[in-house]
Amino acid sequence: MMINAIIIGSNAVVEGVLKQQADITTTVIHSSSLDDVVEQVRQYHPDIFILKHEAGELNGDILCHFLSRHYPVAQSLILVEHEPTFGMLKNSGFKARGYISKEQLIEIDKAVRAVYSGEAWLPRKLVSEMLDRFEMYNENTN
Repeated sequence: MMINAIIIGSNAVVEGVLKQQADITTTVIHSSSLDDVVEQVRQYHPDIFILKHEAGELNGDILCHFLSRHYPVAQSLILVEHEPTFGMLKNSGFKARGYISKEQLIEIDKAVRAVYSGEAWLPRKLVSEMLDRFEMYNENTN
């Protein structure tokens, strides 16, 4: 099984770690517009997108949501500077399947494989907050 990872923007650590993996191919896309990203990605048949949360003019949450509409099978991992929040996940349309902090960059290959296999790569605090919100929602609807 070969995992096709598309990196939007550039990150030397991510690129370096992933290029060493025999089961992951990487392509780096540089762009400043949503339409351009979609057009460039079209030829690669992505499995995983790796996005920066703040990548110049492209917001990672919005880009994640946009890409999921055009490539519904591909999953997204978002690189973040700070701990991700429920608001970030909500802004992605709940399409982000993982968040990678700069401390975790050397484990990007593990995150790619986990997300590719159907798992999420989320901090425990975010999962706990999601469960709390689900519980409150469930209580309010009953």
